[in-house]
Amino acid sequence: MKNIFVISGGCWGSTLATIYAKKGLKVVLYEPVDENCEYLKLYRHPKFFNYVRIPKSVNITNDITLIQKSDIVFLVTPSVYVSTILKKIKDQNVKEKIFVSCVKGFDPKTFKPISKTIAECLKIKKEKIFVLSGPSHAEEVALDKPTAVSLAGINKELLVKLQKLLTTEILRIYINTDVAGVEISGAVKNIYAIAAGICDGLKLGNNAKAALITRSLKEMILIGEHFGAEVQTFFVLSGIGDLLTTAYSSYSRNRTFGEYLAVYKNVEKAKQKVHTFIEGIYTVKTIYKIAKKYSIDLPIAEEVYKIIYKNKLPELSIKSLLSRPLKEEFSWLKKE
Repeated sequence: MKNIFVISGGCWGSTLATIYAKKGLKVVLYEPVDENCEYLKLYRHPKFFNYVRIPKSVNITNDITLIQKSDIVFLVTPSVYVSTILKKIKDQNVKEKIFVSCVKGFDPKTFKPISKTIAECLKIKKEKIFVLSGPSHAEEVALDKPTAVSLAGINKELLVKLQKLLTTEILRIYINTDVAGVEISGAVKNIYAIAAGICDGLKLGNNAKAALITRSLKEMILIGEHFGAEVQTFFVLSGIGDLLTTAYSSYSRNRTFGEYLAVYKNVEKAKQKVHTFIEGIYTVKTIYKIAKKYSIDLPIAEEVYKIIYKNKLPELSIKSLLSRPLKEEFSWLKKE
């Protein structure tokens, strides 16, 4: 397992390609957009992300057929483009490849987690599909800052092999067999990072932000349970770890978007200020629809949805949350 094919030359894709090339693995970095591909070849880093210098040993390409020579495929593309990418891959010989999804989102059409989308579209056995997630801002990994993440899969033997192969001097990998928990927590925390950013933009203070994040974790667990996740997974790296990093970091595009949204009260202007893709905007739409369909009580996610898609003023959302009926702290855990 020495040949790696990384799909998408964005911040995280370029960083993964770099750290594994430095480890001595043979890496191909696939960027489907011609303009972006040429930029990567010329400058050896993505636009708006000069923290990394992609080694010359990394083959930067827009030729999807090179995937056939790989052992491991990293899918590191925004969720809204996953279907398009998978359609390109479908005609290649990939059934025996190992797929590692780094996508923190859902299929926007089917509302399914990306690992299931990969399995169904490419007819790959779920034992060959893994999820890499956790508190891992590409900026810090690119700067060789110590980082720990979760790698989830149901094939324990292969999971252990991948753990040893993909761990580096600065990237420590813990393994987990709860694929749903790792994948769902990594995706939905972006909703609550936007909420944390709104909290920052409104200058509500540390007390409010602590309460917000605590109650956000409750909502993440409820969403996870809907998808069959184990509750304990939300208290490790891919859960509370990723939530804290994304909710507090200045590198967090979702948190930053939320902050600009609170300041400008305009979704498009806030998006323009961030420059890069904001996964939480699409995830909250998916989760809002799921919550309504299955009667899952997610007041924070609902308010984020209303601010983004219904133009509700953030100040009014805060009032809505604070005026909800009083209840016991663990009322959501009680089974009827």
